[in-house]
Amino acid sequence: MNDPELAVVGLTCNVVGVFFLANSIRFREPRKALEDALGVGVRSLLRVRDTALNNMQVIIGFLFLTTGFLLQVVAQWDMEMTTLAFCAGIIAFAGAVYAIGAYSSRRAFRKLLREFFQAEDWSFADDMQVTKEIGEVLGVPHTKDMTVEAYIHRVRQALGVHPQPKPATPAERARRIALPGR
Repeated sequence: MNDPELAVVGLTCNVVGVFFLANSIRFREPRKALEDALGVGVRSLLRVRDTALNNMQVIIGFLFLTTGFLLQVVAQWDMEMTTLAFCAGIIAFAGAVYAIGAYSSRRAFRKLLREFFQAEDWSFADDMQVTKEIGEVLGVPHTKDMTVEAYIHRVRQALGVHPQPKPATPAERARRIALPGR
């Protein structure tokens, strides 16, 4: 196969890969995704099925794109050092962009967690696995000698969530609703 034919095959692979990637894109607001993950949103098995299909399409799309681009590189390869250095620079730049994006997405996720839990009345003691995950995301340390209540308190502090008021005893409730002067 000569160079122009190899480039055309590569471009065809790219078109197929872009089709699969575009077909797999699910635009979902991060707040809605957080609600779904924590069981506050509407429950549906169709979303699970769609997620599995989307994951498969992403993998296939990237395989076709990568193959197509590699075929185009092979078709155009001239083995000059400047070309190799330029390609290495692009890869290094992509790595830096990825690192910056990963850092900013983690910050945005922590902010969304804080907003969500400040707006929701959430019982952290009912689902300790989620509470531990939240603590890990926020960098809350957990030691073996720490009580569950102490850890929940630290997670709530990291989220900026005030402690839940303790339930009032019947006598306290009666005193609060009693009319003045009686």
